Amino acid sequence: MKYLLSPLRLLYKVYFIVIFLISGVLLYPFMLLLIRGKNKYRNALKLKQVWSKVICVFVLIKVQVDNADGFPKEGPYVVCANHASYLDILLMFLILPDDFAFLGKAEVLKWPIINVFFLKGIDIPVYRGSVKRAKECLDLADLALKNGRSIAIFPEGGMDINNHKLRRFKNGAFKLAIDNQVPLVPITFLNNWRLFSDHMDLLGSGSPGIAKIKIHKAIRPDTESYKDMVSLREKTYSTIETALEEYGNR
Repeated sequence: MKYLLSPLRLLYKVYFIVIFLISGVLLYPFMLLLIRGKNKYRNALKLKQVWSKVICVFVLIKVQVDNADGFPKEGPYVVCANHASYLDILLMFLILPDDFAFLGKAEVLKWPIINVFFLKGIDIPVYRGSVKRAKECLDLADLALKNGRSIAIFPEGGMDINNHKLRRFKNGAFKLAIDNQVPLVPITFLNNWRLFSDHMDLLGSGSPGIAKIKIHKAIRPDTESYKDMVSLREKTYSTIETALEEYGNR
C-alpha cells in the first residue's frame, strides 16, 4: 500500500509547492509595498493570514481548532508549539489572532518569498551555531514583547522528520515569558506531520485532510506553581505531550 500511495503523495507535494510559490509570487508585491512604516506589523499579519487561507483552500486542507478563542485577550504572550511538519509554520500564521513575531531557524532566510518577513524585521531568525547571535535573537524577542508584540516559538529547536515524538524543549521561550511576566500559550499540532512532512521528502506523508490543532489554557508565570523556568518548561512540555498521546490513542 505504501508503494501504491507514493506516486499520489509525490503529485500532491509537487502540487502543494506549486500553489505555495504561485500564491506567494502573486502576493509578493503587496508584501514589499505594505510591510513598511508604522502599520507594517498589522499589514504583515493580514498578509500571512490571507496567504495561509489561500494555500489551505487550494491544497484541500481544512483547519479544525479546539479552543480557538483560548488566547489571552489583552497584552502580549508567548506561544509554544510542537514541530513535526512544515505545515506547522503555515498554520501558525492562520490561527494566531494577534500580531506576533515568529522565531524561526536562520535557514528560512534562504527560502523564497517567506524570507521577506524576516528581512523586513517582522519575524526573527534564530542563529543556533553562535551563542552570541542566539542571544541577540532572544534580545530582539524580548524587545518585541516589551513593545506589545507576541512571540511564537517551536521550543524543540527544529524538527526530525524521522521521529515524530516530542523532543526536549530549549529554554529560550520560558525565559522570555518569565522575564517579561507574560502568559505562555501551549499549542499542539496533532496530525500535521501526517498531512505534509518534509517538503524535500517527496515520497513522505502528503495528502488533503483536516489539520487538527489544540489551543491550551494559558500558563501564567506569575503564579506560585510556575514562577521558575524549569517548572514552566515542564508544564508546557507535559501539556503538549499529553495531548499528542491522547490523540494517538484514539
